[in-house]
Amino acid sequence: MGARKARKKINIFVVSDGTGTTAESVLASVVVQFRGVEFDIRRFPFARSEEQLEEIIDQAPQGKCVIVFTLVSEELRQLLVQRGQTKNLTVVDVMGPLIFTFSDILRHAPKMKPGIFRHEQEEMYRLTGAIHYTLSHDDGMGLETLDEADLIILGVSRTGKTPTSIYLSCRKLKVANIPIIHQVPLPATVSKAPAKKVGFHMSLERLVQLRGERMRRMPSANLPRYAKKGHIFEEQEYCKQVFRKIPSLRVIDVTDRSIEEIAEWITRQVL
Repeated sequence: MGARKARKKINIFVVSDGTGTTAESVLASVVVQFRGVEFDIRRFPFARSEEQLEEIIDQAPQGKCVIVFTLVSEELRQLLVQRGQTKNLTVVDVMGPLIFTFSDILRHAPKMKPGIFRHEQEEMYRLTGAIHYTLSHDDGMGLETLDEADLIILGVSRTGKTPTSIYLSCRKLKVANIPIIHQVPLPATVSKAPAKKVGFHMSLERLVQLRGERMRRMPSANLPRYAKKGHIFEEQEYCKQVFRKIPSLRVIDVTDRSIEEIAEWITRQVL
């Protein structure tokens, strides 16, 4: 039998001023189209100076390397292309042409900020993570992971804990809200949690009104004392006792405040 045919080998340098995940994703979609070829891929992330690019180019085999890059800086892009050509390398700009195509169409200058895509991805992950955490820690749920919260809101029913929590989660804060229930001890994990804590207080008259409206919307609910003034007064007195036992708790009167006003107060006074 004849000698086995040697597999073709291609050297590829992935160069980026960020993590390089954009260039790698594009490259991965391409290389899978070529079976029987050996791709020797080396990665050079966070290349943001002329000196770094010079060092990378020096390592590339003469005439036997493809450089795939994502660089925001026009000067660094030109340097890489020019130096690559003098070494007879194949240089592929993944992002540059697309940036300037959109810039021309939109008549809008790009930000030209390295790593901005990764930064925006991280911010989106933080946002979705905060919202998910807050929704899964509503009304006393998820006590086993309460130590991950940025903020814990406490108060009796209908004081606006849930809408405030969700509003703050849209500011990338992980918020848990805990109901104070008459004569039900507060879980020990609440006081031990390292998160900042806020207690919501509302006037008796306003709370009677809100609970009455809720009962009218839920006539089938079997809560005979829920909207009774005497019972609500007892709840509030018990709530005050609980608040006094929680170290560093800040209390806010939410009676005449909007969700936005409450969130702003918490942001300035507590966080």
